[in-house]
Amino acid sequence: MAGTIGHVGSRPGSRQAWERQILRFAGEDGGDELTPPSRSRRSHLRGDPDVTDLLTRNPSASARNEAPPGRPLTVTAALAGLVAAGSGLVVCLAVAVTGWFLADGGAHGDTRDALRVGADAWLLGHGSHLTYGGVTYAVVPLGLTALLAWVAFRTGRWAGATSPPADDRELLVGVALMTSAYVVVAIVTCVVAATPEVAGSLVLTLLGAIALAGGVGGCGLVTGAGRWPVVRALLPSWAWPVVRAALATVVGFLACSALVVVAAFALDAGSAATVVSRLGLHAGDALMMVLLTALVAPNAVLLGGAYVLGPGFALGTGTLVSPSVVQLGPVPAFPLLAALPDDGATSWFTTALMGLPVLVAAVSVALVQRRHPVRAWDFAALRGLGSGVIAGVLTGILTSFAGGALGDGRMADLGASTGEVLVASMLAMGTGGLLGALVTTYLQRRSPVADDATEATVQVSPARTSAPRPVPRVHDVREARDDEEDTVEVRLDSD
Repeated sequence: MAGTIGHVGSRPGSRQAWERQILRFAGEDGGDELTPPSRSRRSHLRGDPDVTDLLTRNPSASARNEAPPGRPLTVTAALAGLVAAGSGLVVCLAVAVTGWFLADGGAHGDTRDALRVGADAWLLGHGSHLTYGGVTYAVVPLGLTALLAWVAFRTGRWAGATSPPADDRELLVGVALMTSAYVVVAIVTCVVAATPEVAGSLVLTLLGAIALAGGVGGCGLVTGAGRWPVVRALLPSWAWPVVRAALATVVGFLACSALVVVAAFALDAGSAATVVSRLGLHAGDALMMVLLTALVAPNAVLLGGAYVLGPGFALGTGTLVSPSVVQLGPVPAFPLLAALPDDGATSWFTTALMGLPVLVAAVSVALVQRRHPVRAWDFAALRGLGSGVIAGVLTGILTSFAGGALGDGRMADLGASTGEVLVASMLAMGTGGLLGALVTTYLQRRSPVADDATEATVQVSPARTSAPRPVPRVHDVREARDDEEDTVEVRLDSD
């Protein structure tokens, strides 16, 4: 079919009609892309400077060129490292000064002493050991460590989202710069806060800063940049379910340990109230006691996990707290220690708690295998056993940070035996993971889904179809003279 379409615009000189025609021929109006006007037409249009600007301007390229450039990742990552280190340090300093005023109104010592205490607490959160008068204090408040790790992750994620890296090399450079900035603040703090009486371990501070900024902060940067799919692609197809099951086992086990500690503390909350009343604490002192209890609560959860696993933990030289036997002597007057069981033989219930790691590992592996099914017995057994063993190794590593030394006296032995906890957790969680994988495989082999399932078919009733409408094509454009109205004649042919 051939036809003629006439479009009558406005009088000569009207820019609105000209712009519509120009955008129509340039294909910028969102419709089908048409053939551009002829050479004579373009020469006529270029007579108007406004029209010439419309013809030569590329809106998308102009918008890109005029957009302000973003901050590079190198600058943002270094800034994130400084913010992560500085914000945690400032909070510790502020809490120390507040506690100093609440304790005795600043009657003893001066502000520099309070600031030094806050800096030492910040160093302890990085795993540093403090030496006071030749005596080492090595208990790390893991609650503070978790808070610092959260800050590092959030700042790293902000850096990755604000300045997305162009490639993996730029991402690694950003992680390195964030770690370097964090390490500089940690080293300066350790050196400035040191006195002849009290000093922190520079080596342990350096290692802790690298772990927090490079490990946790780097994960935040990868998360903010949206590069986790790339990281996951580096793993074999069988590895990701193993990692997921191991992490789920560790999280579930720590949750059960926390429930055990809370239940033990609730059953003997009267003893904690008695301890607080005998201490005679003022409002400020009580507030600092609550804060200190919150900071060491993760330590109590990990030691509770060692108790549930079987080896137990020590609370002083010659002591043992385990599901089978409890040997305690005098303990510090600390409210959280009211959760400790009584001396002597234990009941059957506490011994039955040793089955929790097996149950948690079995359930975690089963849940992950439901999302990643496997029907081969040998492969399922290896995957479940590997998940449990990896979870046991992670649990043993975490438990090793829960203890330490509080001086050189009776409290020099505080915490659980890393080797014993490692062996017990690997054995219990590995067994649970193996059982969970085998049971789930048995159920999946019996179910008619997965590989044996047939694809569902959908019947679609035939519908009346019509032939596609032909798309018009522009063959010729005849332009009007200057003294005529703006009329464009277009010949259309259909295939």
